[in-house]
Amino acid sequence: MNTKQRLTSREPFEKVLKSKVEISRIEYISDILSSMSSIVCILNDKNQIVFLNDTLLERYNIDLEEQVLGVRPGEMFNCVNAKNSTGGCGTTEKCEYCGAKRAFDRAWEEKEKVIHECKITSQKEEEVFQLDLEVTATPIQFDKEYLIVSINDITEQKRKVLLERIFFHDIMNIAGSLSGVLELLPVLEQKEKEEYLGIAGSLTEQIIDEIKGQQQMIKAESGELIPNYQMIEIEALLKKLADQIRCHNVSLERGIDLINQARLDKIYSDQTLLIRVLINMVKNAMEAIPKGDRIVLKAKDTDDYLRFSVHNDTFIPHDIQMQIFQRSYSTKGDNRGVGTYSMKLLGEKYLEGSVGFTSTEKEGTTFFIDLPTNKLATVS
Repeated sequence: MNTKQRLTSREPFEKVLKSKVEISRIEYISDILSSMSSIVCILNDKNQIVFLNDTLLERYNIDLEEQVLGVRPGEMFNCVNAKNSTGGCGTTEKCEYCGAKRAFDRAWEEKEKVIHECKITSQKEEEVFQLDLEVTATPIQFDKEYLIVSINDITEQKRKVLLERIFFHDIMNIAGSLSGVLELLPVLEQKEKEEYLGIAGSLTEQIIDEIKGQQQMIKAESGELIPNYQMIEIEALLKKLADQIRCHNVSLERGIDLINQARLDKIYSDQTLLIRVLINMVKNAMEAIPKGDRIVLKAKDTDDYLRFSVHNDTFIPHDIQMQIFQRSYSTKGDNRGVGTYSMKLLGEKYLEGSVGFTSTEKEGTTFFIDLPTNKLATVS
């Protein structure tokens, strides 16, 4: 049975329940699985859960028969991609890049144990959060073929390592630039000294901004971040962003054009968080273009929202588009992977906006955040 055939249909609940009863009769199986600290489930050949140890049930107060039996693992974790009309977990285009699905597919095909890490965007009611899981799938034969799947939640471990790597990587880069500027000062003419002191000041501000940004991300992920809303002048904000990025190493021999087409003069939002979102968009755009090219930072409003957008002429390959906004996913190496994730987290959860992107070979790539303008009515 190939993957497509495996996922196009499901066994009825009566058959799932029968499988559970038959497995539970196997001597010591319940005791062995219950002794494990990780989540362990057994899947039938449709990737449906037919047996589960107590770890998940106790941790989340879940009812086995009503909420778990017969569902697929992504549905158990409330994966946003599993909430679709095409057949649920494993059936969407984005599912093709899921580590759990890859583990299941390989285990079925190769009849051997497979381990994969899996990133899930989980949504329960209005709460959206990222999960990092280590999934081990092992084929086993009882009355028929099954997969024993062990799931370890490594979210906190991955989050901590990622944020620390990125923080120290960026701080070292900026500190290195600052050190280079200060070393030059003694041999410069007075006029040049004033210019380089200004650059040193900007680099110092960047270090402070990185520290603040790290604090913001820690608070944001723990739900402790409290936005500080205020009136922000749109034109001044665009110029501030341009000034900040010109002193950053990603802008070396690259340019930025500002276009303000907004009819509004001001927007009511949190300036620090909004700058953080837009700086990440600008840095990503700068890193994507060759030296000599330019990006466009634009503000434009409609009757309902103000859109800030950042455009460059490059195209994001389709497989990468499918995974953007996942924490720790990056094409730039181990020290990256939080930029697009933080855009989404800060922009939507704390600024109450909508963050997205478009990318085509003809038009290039545009990241944007749409901020509701109805908040202005409450403060004007």
